Amino acid sequence: MGGHERLRLEGVLGTALRSVRSELRIACVVGVVGFLGTFYALRLFIWPELEGQLLGTNAVVVAVTPFDVVLLQAKIGAIVGVLFAGGWIVYRSRDRLVARGVRIPGRRRTHLLVGMLAIGLFVGGVVYAYVVFLPLLFGFLIGNAVTAGFQPTYSIVEWTQFVFLLTLVLGLTAELPLIMGGLVYADIVSPDLFRDYWRHAIFAIVVISSMVNGSPDPFSMSLVAIPMTALYFVGVGTARVIDRASGRNDTRDGYPSQIDLVDLDASGIRAAPPEAFADITEHKALELADKALDSGDSESAEAILDRFDERDERVANDSQNEIEGDMSGTVERTASRMAAAFAEEETTEDDIGGYYYDLRFVIGSLRSKSFRIIGVFMAVVALVFTYLYQGGIGDIKRDFLIHLPAGTPTSDVNIVLLHPVEALAFEMKVSLLVGVVAVLPLVLYYAWPAIETRELARANRNVFFVWAGVLSFGLLGGSFVGYRFVAPSVISYLVADALAANMIIAYRTAAFFWLVFATTVGIGLWIEVPVTMLLFHHSGVVRYRTMRTYWRQVAVGVLVATSLLPGGVLLMVAVGTTIMLAYGVGLGILWIDSLGERLVRATT
Repeated sequence: MGGHERLRLEGVLGTALRSVRSELRIACVVGVVGFLGTFYALRLFIWPELEGQLLGTNAVVVAVTPFDVVLLQAKIGAIVGVLFAGGWIVYRSRDRLVARGVRIPGRRRTHLLVGMLAIGLFVGGVVYAYVVFLPLLFGFLIGNAVTAGFQPTYSIVEWTQFVFLLTLVLGLTAELPLIMGGLVYADIVSPDLFRDYWRHAIFAIVVISSMVNGSPDPFSMSLVAIPMTALYFVGVGTARVIDRASGRNDTRDGYPSQIDLVDLDASGIRAAPPEAFADITEHKALELADKALDSGDSESAEAILDRFDERDERVANDSQNEIEGDMSGTVERTASRMAAAFAEEETTEDDIGGYYYDLRFVIGSLRSKSFRIIGVFMAVVALVFTYLYQGGIGDIKRDFLIHLPAGTPTSDVNIVLLHPVEALAFEMKVSLLVGVVAVLPLVLYYAWPAIETRELARANRNVFFVWAGVLSFGLLGGSFVGYRFVAPSVISYLVADALAANMIIAYRTAAFFWLVFATTVGIGLWIEVPVTMLLFHHSGVVRYRTMRTYWRQVAVGVLVATSLLPGGVLLMVAVGTTIMLAYGVGLGILWIDSLGERLVRATT
């Protein structure tokens, strides 16, 4: 770049910076005003009003750390300030955006109407959340917690984030008709899509409502699902009206309007020119085929799908081959490097590739049995969660405190909820864990023929029925020992230590029950490791020599599995170390058990 060009560029940049400097100063002032207004509004009006409206006297909001309140006020104020400043910059930059060709289609009156409608819908959703949804939801959650014997003592950070998230989600949900109409107006989707897939939309709404409110009971879910469903059907009508007003009914989704595939029979569809299928999407092809099937013309439906597949077959095959080649090569290279780091002998990519295809073959063999596996899993999860949800967790707490060692001041052991759905989240996690343990023998039983086919192991698969019985017996027996002896001793020691330091005991629900779970069910699972190893060795599933040779790979797998647990690195190390200790105990037992076999081989 020459000197004159550089000077010219610097001059242009300098002029641009000077032109926006004043605007940035005003934007900063607007942001500071938004920050300070929000900061003091939270302190003086918003929090007292929210606490009185949503909680009453049944729950309290506490600060867990000295800086909770100040930092939360600053955080929310900073977000509002940035939004104010960004809105001001966009408003002041509208003329420059228009000059650069950036404009929103439609007239100014339409923009104003859409903006007012968007604001009105959002405000309506917020009002519904504040007046109807949140008071009923907190009434249910607080009542459920008190019945279980917990104290709703919510952290101000977690409680505020929960309230603001639900309010924001319901406010944005109220925009659903406007969003659906906008998608149709922009010709992104067809109104027929919303109409034809209304069942899928209702299913998605039910799932979203259970995730948003954090409570899986039908009453709380209906408070979100019913308004969302009503708004969806309002959006369907809005999309239909906008579609008719736009006048795009004759040409849609890119296929020629002069060739109406719906009116053609099977021979006409097969004789249609390729241009009629050039720009049809997969969704549109399936939609046309569904309409043909609904009218009883299966030949036309087959012809439509055949013509669409002919168009995309070559490109799809080329793309798929390229992707599979890259993926398989990447998987094999990565796995070979990982395995080589822990194996005693060098592991090649061919070996890992074989393992990869063996694993894919075994998993593929479970597809025909997936309904049974998922059915058993869901049944176990539903039973365990229903028991815990309907007061079982409170019964466990009361029974456990009764069986603490004599002299332990159980009245001083308070269990508090710092998050509104903390107890429900714990119940769901425990239910999922029990479901996985319950379905594991069934998975191995159904996968065993494929495992034998790939010559990965040899044994009678009925051994998994025996293993299921041993697993249940050992889990129940170990859990009983932990529940009656190990867990009470640990809790009583911790309680005595806290009281000796003149502390008020207020354990978090999740932390307390995870400790109880780890020292009860965890004992049962710990015992299962050496028992399973002994059973698998004698049944020929996995021999002792294999277990001893691949202990490094087992360690890596345990660390990967425990890294998925909630609780951070400390919990991962503690659980992983405990499991590997049990694995070492199992190896020691198997070494003693197989001593006679080794002596016989040595003498012969």
